[in-house]
Amino acid sequence: MSNTTMVSPRRAAAAGFFGGAIEFYDFFIYGTAAAVVLNALFFSGLSPAVGTLAAFATLAVGYIVRPLGAVVFGHIGDKYGRKNALMGTLMTMGGATVLIGILPTTAVMGDWAAVLLILLRVVQGLGLGGEMGNAATLSMESSPEKKRGFYTSFTYAGGFVGMVLATAAFALVTMLPKADYMAWGWRLPFLFSGVLLVITYLVRRQIPETPASEQVRAEGRIEKFPIIQVARKHKKDVLLATIIATGPNTVFYTVAVFGISFAVSKYGVAQTTMLALVSLSSALLAFSVPLWGKLSDRMGRRKLIIIGLIAEALFTFVYFMLLGTSDPVLILLGMVLVLCFGHGIVNGIQAALFTELFPIEVRASAVSLGQQLGGAISGFGPLVAAAIIVANPDGWYLVALYAGGLCLLGAVAAAFTVARWGKQEAIAFEETVKAAQSTPRTTENDAAAPIR
Repeated sequence: MSNTTMVSPRRAAAAGFFGGAIEFYDFFIYGTAAAVVLNALFFSGLSPAVGTLAAFATLAVGYIVRPLGAVVFGHIGDKYGRKNALMGTLMTMGGATVLIGILPTTAVMGDWAAVLLILLRVVQGLGLGGEMGNAATLSMESSPEKKRGFYTSFTYAGGFVGMVLATAAFALVTMLPKADYMAWGWRLPFLFSGVLLVITYLVRRQIPETPASEQVRAEGRIEKFPIIQVARKHKKDVLLATIIATGPNTVFYTVAVFGISFAVSKYGVAQTTMLALVSLSSALLAFSVPLWGKLSDRMGRRKLIIIGLIAEALFTFVYFMLLGTSDPVLILLGMVLVLCFGHGIVNGIQAALFTELFPIEVRASAVSLGQQLGGAISGFGPLVAAAIIVANPDGWYLVALYAGGLCLLGAVAAAFTVARWGKQEAIAFEETVKAAQSTPRTTENDAAAPIR
């Protein structure tokens, strides 16, 4: 057993929480900007409808490259440590976001402005591609066996806090006079990412590598390219993870990104109202995620995530029906149902479910790849939704069918998942706890994951 300093599950969860917050703040401020401002500033030569499609297309580009980021940073996480990978994703995402905040628009640079915007979006996608898998793996390998669902869920909870910060930031800047907002106000949320970057860096630098990860690397059990082993031995579980991740992400981006522009253009809801509603519902979602994660530790992952996926599919229709009322209270109710009692269940469980599917030698690579393949597909959600509405302005039910149907497909996939934990893993876990307790620097809450 390695004598490496043990990682407190609370500290690991905090690192995942803050990292998820900044990564998704960065990613979602782009999504929010795509819905409300980027079409006018970077695609001004197009009609409003086509310009919105183009802005959402650049949004999708970030999702397309996420699997590549998963491969790159998953490799770093398995070969060189989870912490090193997470520091890399932080700098990649944060740096690209700040640069978007100072990027000249088409009025200044012409077509090159759109080109540079797309390139920076690609860099953002690379950073996010390796974030969640490594963060969930770090948390899981630092958590007691019966509390994995709870502690790993904070990675996703942090992501939704980032969503709250993103929408709240844009809600504030849209209160500026329109001329100021279009000239410089929209840049402020991107530049604020630099502050979050420093805070998260200070939190993460205090986290040591997990002993479980260090031990398997010291023993030479990591292949030269772990992703090859993933493709050879674990492709079925990667496929299941991909299918499970696709539907919920599609619903979320459809509700929280496409839903803003759709409510404004179709039903005349004020833009600031929609941003405020998304912020409030996302805050409630972030609060609900650890509760569902904790429940999964008692109830089991598979049964509960199937319930969550079915609920999310059904509530997506309810949300779009209530959106048509233009009543902010009813719209909020629809958001809370689909996010807290559908999406929240799934995301409270997903991190633990995915990390328990794979052995430690390839865990960062496999979890990252499964998550981000699903993310790449779901990234087209706002673009597909916008295209549906362009072709059929009253086709909200087709948007709901598209997103909800992917959730139902995920429920079928979840039924075939099998957690790879047994008696041997439980014994290894107990040995790790005893080793931690015998080390003066550890606390009673410290624990590492079972060695696979």
